[in-house]
Amino acid sequence: MIYFCTYFDKNYLSRFLTLEESLNKFDLSYTFYVLGLDNEVYDFFKKNHFENIRIISLIDFEKEYEKLSIAKNNRDLIEYYFTLSPFLPRYIFKNFNIRKISYLDADFYFFKNPKLKIEENSDYSAVLLKQYSDQKYGLYNVGWIYYNFDHNETKDILKLWSAQCLKFCTDFPSNGFYADQKYLDMWPTKLRNLKIEEPENYCLSPWDSNKIIENNFENIYAYHFHGLEINKEYFVTGFSNYNKKNTDKIISKVYAPYLKKLISIENKFNLKNSSLRNVSNNKYKFFKKKIRKIKADLKRKYYKDFYDFKVLS
Repeated sequence: MIYFCTYFDKNYLSRFLTLEESLNKFDLSYTFYVLGLDNEVYDFFKKNHFENIRIISLIDFEKEYEKLSIAKNNRDLIEYYFTLSPFLPRYIFKNFNIRKISYLDADFYFFKNPKLKIEENSDYSAVLLKQYSDQKYGLYNVGWIYYNFDHNETKDILKLWSAQCLKFCTDFPSNGFYADQKYLDMWPTKLRNLKIEEPENYCLSPWDSNKIIENNFENIYAYHFHGLEINKEYFVTGFSNYNKKNTDKIISKVYAPYLKKLISIENKFNLKNSSLRNVSNNKYKFFKKKIRKIKADLKRKYYKDFYDFKVLS
């Protein structure tokens, strides 16, 4: 049995269901532990039965870690979500005795069966994915992390990471910190049994070079659809965030199959996807997020990162 975990609110429910569908294509025995970040997600899985999914209540989760209530009141909601990253695998280990588990962001999609890759790495204390983006965002990506609780160092690093995220977790790079992710930079100095995977051997993302993506259509296990936005008449791939234009090949080979499945699932369950990245109750942060959005919109226009859904046919 392979074990996965993730967390999300109603805005990413359809993306998670698309991720789950991608796993169901394969001969794979798995269980997915889901922390529902709002009532909509929790109620959805209580109403709709999915054999491989175990839903965790946010209320029960927060009772386990009372210090989270302090963090919940001193940061934006998206930053609070980031804060939960180190706590989720700890909670599952303690309450379900799952010793080996992979965390996945909900906007992943598998193109190959990950079973052999996960088994290949099963004896390491943790596995991190190298990230070739601006170093202010960190050297490693939180999107797919493998944890092995048979190693005491895994328990120790998660306790340390939990304390770090509780203390400070920002949606903007600041003084060497960024969200939950920048803290991973120090893991190679702390973990003796850590493995670091290269993106082309594991999972590719919009910040990877177009050449690497196009050369590895047949090799990658998964793709991380970070930055993807869907509107009524068009979609945005998010490549413009990394100062580049997408290509016809990548749209056809990677984005088309994912979007077709995502749209099908949204229609089936009457769902919509969105993002909290530009929402803030803090006036200063709201202003910064507004500026960030303006810059992103300008980049989209410059790199023509708008695609009509007709390209999917």
